[in-house]
Amino acid sequence: MSSFRNQFRVAATSTELAQFRQQGWRCYEPVEPKSVEAFGQRWWLRPGLTFTPFANAVRCTAHCAFCSEELQRYDGHQLTAKRLIDDYPAYFTRLRETIWPFRGWPLGLSLSGLEATAEPQWLRELVACLTQLEHEGLIFDEKVLYTNGSGFVASPDLGLALQDFGLSRLELSRCHDDEAVNQQIMRFNRNQPIRHNAVYGHTVRWLHQYLAVKNSCILTQMGIATLPDVERYLTWATGLGVRQVVFRELSRLEGSYLPNVFTDWIEAQRVAIEPLLAAVVPTLESPRPGWQYTGSTFGYYYYNEHYRWQDTEVIFETSSYPALQAANSTGVLQKLILHSDGTLSGDWDPDSQVLSRATLVSA
Repeated sequence: MSSFRNQFRVAATSTELAQFRQQGWRCYEPVEPKSVEAFGQRWWLRPGLTFTPFANAVRCTAHCAFCSEELQRYDGHQLTAKRLIDDYPAYFTRLRETIWPFRGWPLGLSLSGLEATAEPQWLRELVACLTQLEHEGLIFDEKVLYTNGSGFVASPDLGLALQDFGLSRLELSRCHDDEAVNQQIMRFNRNQPIRHNAVYGHTVRWLHQYLAVKNSCILTQMGIATLPDVERYLTWATGLGVRQVVFRELSRLEGSYLPNVFTDWIEAQRVAIEPLLAAVVPTLESPRPGWQYTGSTFGYYYYNEHYRWQDTEVIFETSSYPALQAANSTGVLQKLILHSDGTLSGDWDPDSQVLSRATLVSA
C-alpha cells in the first residue's frame, strides 16, 4: 500500500508557484480512506496516518512560549499533558492493545507530545515495545522523533537505541543561533545544559554519528524573522554538520482557541511565511543568489516549500489548526494518538474522536 502522508509537486512556472503559495494546504487532494475493524466497530482511516504514543512520563524540560499543549480549543475538553504516565507496565500493555488492530497497516510513527527524551527509561522501554510489535506484524514506514534534545546530554545511549530502532530522522528544535535569544523563546529549565550553545553543538555533532538530524526553527519576531536571519541561522547550523533545516511559521489559529497568554504571544510573535518565500524566490526566473527551488509539499493541514541553499535542504512550512480540525470533522481518522491516560483517539484532545478507553492498572 502506498503512503499518502503528503503530496509533492514541482511548480513548472512562476504562475503555478504563486498559486501553490496562495492556496497552500488547500491544494491537498484527499485520498480514498480505508476501513479497519477495531474495538468493536469499523473506522475510516486516511492512508498515511501517523501513530503518536504521547510522550508524557515527566514534565517537559522546557516551557516554550508557543507550546501547543497550553492551547485549548473552544470545543476542547482536556489536555493530555495534565496526566503523567506513572505506571509503565500498565501503559505498555495498553499500547500493545491499542495498536494491535492496525498491524499490517503502514503507519507513520510520530514520537512527540511533551519531551520524549526527558525520561530515558520510558523512551528505552517504548522503543523495545515497538520493536517487538514490528516483529509481530506492525508496520512503520517512517519513524520521526520531535525533541528539544535535552535527554541526550545525560543519556547519550538513547542515540544508539534509536539508531538500532531504525529512526528515520530526529527533528531537533532550536529557535535561534544565539543561546540567550533561544532561551527567551524555548525557556529551558535552568538545570538543562542543552540550553547552552556549546553543549547543544557537542550533542548535535555526536548525534550525527548515529541519526539523521534535522533542525526545526520556529519563526518569531524576537528570533528568526527575516531572510538575513535565516541565512545566518543556516550558516550556524551547517557549521554543526546539519544538512536539513525547516523554518516553521507558528501554526495559524484563526480564532479557534480560547485566548490566553500563549495565544497572545503567538499572534504577537507571528512571522508570516509569504514574505520570506517571496524574498527567496520572487519568481522561478529570478531566485535569490544561492537558493534553488526544488518543490512543494501539500499536507491535509500544512504547506511546505523545499529549497537547496549551498549543500543544505531548507524547508519553509506553514500550517493551519482550523484546517486540521476540519479534516478531523469529516469522520475519517487523520491520526492515532495514545494519550497518557490510556485513551486512543484521533485527536490531540483525549475526549475527541475516541476509539477506545481504558483505565491503566498494572497486571
